[in-house]
Amino acid sequence: MSTVEATVLMLENMPEEARIMVYNYTQSLFISRNPENPFIPLPADMILADLEESRGQIDEGKGLYASDALDELGKKHGFI
Repeated sequence: MSTVEATVLMLENMPEEARIMVYNYTQSLFISRNPENPFIPLPADMILADLEESRGQIDEGKGLYASDALDELGKKHGFI
């Protein structure tokens, strides 16, 4: 069983009140007003524009496999 499957199973077996607490906590990790947090809420039109740009780059052959992108980041930051 994968971590995702185990997590989903755990959430399915939790009482609704506990699931709401987990949801609120998880959301707070990503939607923080802390200026150091890069994950700020974005309007839907901005997300869709980014997606359109990304699809265009993929169509032009400019995309990377996730493993290659992670390798590049690792090399850039001295982890590899």
